[in-house]
Amino acid sequence: MMNFFALATAFRSILGDVQSEDIWKSLELMGKGMLGIFIVMVLIFLLIVVLNRFTKKKEE
Repeated sequence: MMNFFALATAFRSILGDVQSEDIWKSLELMGKGMLGIFIVMVLIFLLIVVLNRFTKKKEE
């Protein structure tokens, strides 16, 4: 069975060798981007909830 890290250092692309450090850096960057998108979605959801509370018609 081949180790993941050995596979990562053995990979060659058109742009050059890919090291395992490069893969971890790209995964870290992708994670930060996904976290940012999630935070923005939560903020939009909270804004919608607050606006619905203040603008809802009062029933008599």
